[in-house]
Amino acid sequence: MKKRCGRIPVDINCWLEGREGMHCVSTFDLSETGVSVLCSEQAPEGKVLTLKFFTPFSVEPVTVEGEVIWSHSEPEARIGIRFLDMNEIAKSILKRSAQLMRAREKDKL
Repeated sequence: MKKRCGRIPVDINCWLEGREGMHCVSTFDLSETGVSVLCSEQAPEGKVLTLKFFTPFSVEPVTVEGEVIWSHSEPEARIGIRFLDMNEIAKSILKRSAQLMRAREKDKL
């Protein structure tokens, strides 16, 4: 399967909310259609989760529903999540946040 949107490698903290509660995770990469997150355990494919991103561009967290499309544990636990019905405002905020984080990372080098 060919990826349609380019992924940006970026580390942004967010909260994953599911039936088991909320967990803080870090993103591995981000695109307009989805995200991969580093997590402490795998999640089954098809599971629907709520992601809450806290960014400097929004007073409220950007809340997005997503579906787990892949999950693996080696070399570290990661899950791939496809965003479901994300609006344009949320896309714009997440894109700006990713760009800001990437700029900060470059400044550290």
